[in-house]
Amino acid sequence: MSTEPEQRQRSTQEELEERYEKAADLLAEGHPGRSIVQQLTQEYKVTPQQARKYVREGRLLLTESVGVDNRAGMFSQVFSGLQTDRLAAHGEGNITAAVAASKTMVQMLGQLGQLDPMRDFEQQFLRAASPFMNNNKGTIPRTSIDLATLDEEMQKLMSELPEEPPF
Repeated sequence: MSTEPEQRQRSTQEELEERYEKAADLLAEGHPGRSIVQQLTQEYKVTPQQARKYVREGRLLLTESVGVDNRAGMFSQVFSGLQTDRLAAHGEGNITAAVAASKTMVQMLGQLGQLDPMRDFEQQFLRAASPFMNNNKGTIPRTSIDLATLDEEMQKLMSELPEEPPF
């Protein structure tokens, strides 16, 4: 019997994309990342580190494919799964996995701005209106405000808003 480690073939790009999509599908169904890692490890005969990469890439795919109006629900679902993973890892004494889940939760909290479409609208409005606004130096701008152009920009911004509020 040989004691040499088994040589594994590298996955093709097509296989990797299929695995990322599988992880994204499982995340969308609400499965916690920890159970997805275990499932992918068994199904594809890969290391847990490789399976965690599939889950990370799956999360990115999922985020890109979810519309602004559905992001809040998806965010809370993924965040809840991360909390479950963190607590389970901590309970099993797997500090590395617990810290990784905590870091991901912190990163998610940093992305909360993407969940608020009104914030996006506000930023777009300020960008469009900035040429017409005072320069905050206490002086009156010497240019006249073209109301037609301002109205066009407002109509353009309004057309980009979702028809229903995301909450």
